[in-house]
Amino acid sequence: MSRPTMPSSTLSPMPPTMPPPIPPPIPQRHRGAGLVIALVVLVVMSISGLALVRTVSAGLLVSGNFAFRQAALLAADAGGEAAIAWLTPQAQTTAVLADQPQAGYYASVTPGLDFTGAGAAGSTAAVDWNDDRCSASAGARCIEPSPPLPMDPAGHVVRYLIERLCRAEGSPEAAANSCLLFRSAQGGSASRGQLSYGASTRFQPNDAVYYRITVHVRGPRDTTAFTQTLVHF
Repeated sequence: MSRPTMPSSTLSPMPPTMPPPIPPPIPQRHRGAGLVIALVVLVVMSISGLALVRTVSAGLLVSGNFAFRQAALLAADAGGEAAIAWLTPQAQTTAVLADQPQAGYYASVTPGLDFTGAGAAGSTAAVDWNDDRCSASAGARCIEPSPPLPMDPAGHVVRYLIERLCRAEGSPEAAANSCLLFRSAQGGSASRGQLSYGASTRFQPNDAVYYRITVHVRGPRDTTAFTQTLVHF
């Protein structure tokens, strides 16, 4: 008995696998160029970042200083009001005819006065704002301001100096004296008044002497501010 024979299958041979192409060799002069470019870009970005940080920091510093200065100027209003409050009753008496250094009041203008107390060139007098006997102005006359006002919550120290705008102490009607006066409008004129710095012979009963109030404020971060106001009574 014969066995059935299975048809034989024909197996086709697999094509040979081609190896991947080999890239051409990189020339020696091109090797590492990408790394150099990346380092250069990184350095440029780092410098740009540092410049941006410095710019932002400078802007914040300027803004902070401006805010401190504005706060000091606002604190100076308290000094001006305190000076006016002290001067108002004094102006109606003969007490204003003489200096009162303990209160920061002077009945005449001091020639060559340096209001800043920083020892300006050519100054012959300075204000002792810092209670150091005008150490920055050696040889100059040291003018005492008012005692400091109570420190406010922000840490501002406020002092003021009041000067009567006259050439000398004593009555503004004295022949040897001359004062800066406020002359009220007369004869129905629409003028609101005028400044007059002249001889005493022109002094009229309705004329008022001007007073100059200088306020000094020292605050946080060594912030310093000055204001000046002219008043008459």
